[in-house]
This record gives sequence, C-alpha cells and structure tokens, in this order.
Amino acid sequence: MDEIATKCAGLQLSEKEESEVDLMPPVTETGHVLVGRFCMKRRVSLESVARVVRSFWRTAKNFEVCDLGENKVLFQFEDENDLDRVLLLSPWAFDKYLVLLHKLNAGEAVNKVQFNQTSFWVQIHGLPTMSQTREAGIRIGSILGKVEKVDVDEKGFCLAGYVRIRVTIDISQPLCRGRMVRIGGASPKWVDFRYERLPIFCYWCGKVNHDERDYTQWLRSKESLRAEDKQFGAWLRASQDRL
Repeated sequence: MDEIATKCAGLQLSEKEESEVDLMPPVTETGHVLVGRFCMKRRVSLESVARVVRSFWRTAKNFEVCDLGENKVLFQFEDENDLDRVLLLSPWAFDKYLVLLHKLNAGEAVNKVQFNQTSFWVQIHGLPTMSQTREAGIRIGSILGKVEKVDVDEKGFCLAGYVRIRVTIDISQPLCRGRMVRIGGASPKWVDFRYERLPIFCYWCGKVNHDERDYTQWLRSKESLRAEDKQFGAWLRASQDRL
C-alpha cells in the first residue's frame, strides 16, 4: 500500500479524488480482536482452526473466526477477559507449529502487524540456589528480550531447581540456548535456558517461525547438509525437555 501511495503522489487528482472522507473513530468498546499467524508452510483450514482453538481456549463467551489468507486469522471476542486470558496463556501451537497472536488496537490495520514477537516461559538452570532471585532473572533474561515476570516468592527468591521467567522474544532471531554468567569474582559459568511449551522449530538455525524442512540453506544444499550440523537439535537433546 505504501508503494501504491508513493506512485500516486505525483498524479494530478481530480476534484472527487482530492475531497476527503471524514470517518468516525473506531468503536473500541466492541473491538476485542486478536490477529493470529500460523508459522507453517501448508495452508491451514479455517474449520480446523476454529474447532481446535475452541477446544483449547475454552472461553466463557463466544468468539468469531475469520480467514484473512496467508495463514492469518482474525478472532473477534465478545468478552475482553477471554481475549486477555488467551494472550496470558500463550504461546499456543497448532499441529505443534507456533501461533503468533497480536491484540489489534483501535486504528491499527491488520496488514501492518509485524508478527515478530511472542512470549515464552523460560527456565534458567544452573544458578546457585541463593542466586535464584528476581534481580538475577531480570538481568539474565534481558538477553532474550523484555522480561514480563519472574516467578519468585514474596521475598524475591526461588528455591526450586531453577528460576522461571516470562519474556517477550523476537522470533526472527534464533532461540538463545543460555549464557555465561559471573557471580562475584568467580569464574564465569554457563546457565541453560529451557523453553516451556516449545513448538516445532528449525534445528539448523534455531528459529521458531519455520521448521528444518523450510530452512533456506537446507533447500539450497539439495538436502546435503550433515545431520550433525543441527546444533539446535543437539542442544535440545542434551538439555531441553519439551514441557
């Protein structure tokens, strides 16, 4: 659309074309809308989507489903609490492939939605027990993206086997498998990230917006890349449980 507008900028407009149309602002009270994109190559069936998400989401009130094409779907909710709950419990998967969801704001166009972020619960393994704090979760998790929440007690500690954080990540980038941390003056040590409800992702490049069969280098190599070069597959086998 921007390209069309640019091309039209040099045109001489007629009186009809130049006249403005004044529209009323969107009615936000009824705009409880999510836009979803399915990270899979094959085309999804709207009937299958509607059936599966209704069984998963179990909303208190009804919602409508509309096919936007290109594996994008619009969900319009009667109750905003249902919409917020669906977002809160994300990420969701369809046939084990990630479903990206975006809450449509008033005045926002569907074709402008980027679909480049989603939230995950991530477990941080390998920290000493007394270092499993809210501050540690925020500082370590900041390498992944925006930390939304750290699952700790009222004193800011987590005395379980790991620290759990909820973080918004950029899905156009590879999954981060962990990071080196230094506690005081001690030698740095590796802490491992384990993603809860991890969907199908690419074992070659570590991105969750496609699977290994759609990896560009794999296709260009005519499927000649070595299986041992799947570093993210090795990481998953070594340290990541699908939860």
